[in-house]
Amino acid sequence: MQPTCSPPPPGILVADTLPLFRQGLLHVLAHSFVAHPLYEATTAPEVLRQAAEQAPGLVIMAASLPGAPADPAAVLATLREQHPQLAVVVVIDPDTTSELAALRLLRQNVSALLPRTALPQEVCHTAHTVLQQGRCYNEYALHLLQSQLHHRHLPRTADCFSARQLEVLRLIAADHSNEEIAEYLCTSVRTVEYHRSQMLQKAGTRTSLGLVLFAQRQGLLALPQPGPPQAARQFA
Repeated sequence: MQPTCSPPPPGILVADTLPLFRQGLLHVLAHSFVAHPLYEATTAPEVLRQAAEQAPGLVIMAASLPGAPADPAAVLATLREQHPQLAVVVVIDPDTTSELAALRLLRQNVSALLPRTALPQEVCHTAHTVLQQGRCYNEYALHLLQSQLHHRHLPRTADCFSARQLEVLRLIAADHSNEEIAEYLCTSVRTVEYHRSQMLQKAGTRTSLGLVLFAQRQGLLALPQPGPPQAARQFA
């Protein structure tokens, strides 16, 4: 029997217009992701070209790049359209990026928001988590979403979610996929997707993270959690 070959580690594309910051990111990543190919870009067109040619697994890019529209979500939307599975971390300056612009990035399912003031260990932790789990919500992103929910009229919880939806919600909060939840609850993936969409609508949010934060604020996750699905993933 011939040994199976493991796929090569995914590449990481770093895009920033400032050479010092870009090279600093590459230097930090090179020490922690030795086997991963590293690429760099300085403009939005270069990001799109490198993403098409090199097929990286992760893009870490500045919110504002030359050759891109003023809206930082525009490049992310194009990357999502051309490469739906590509993980994208957007580097932002909290002092100059409006809360609305940051929220728009989160609503477009950015994999992570990384402040330009992040320490090297936070950069590596974010990149590792995104590569392993698809996204990473740091303190800055959680603060944005909690602030948004705090200023939003929230529905009453007494009759907000059904008992079945609460089961699905607690499994979502435990970071299980639709397929795992369907297997555990002995139902179809389509039914789980329906429950998820209904809860998003009732909570007035667009993302699973927003839904979980809503549930936390309402005390819906304080109840005993269901056991993990038998085929559930093992999370670090």
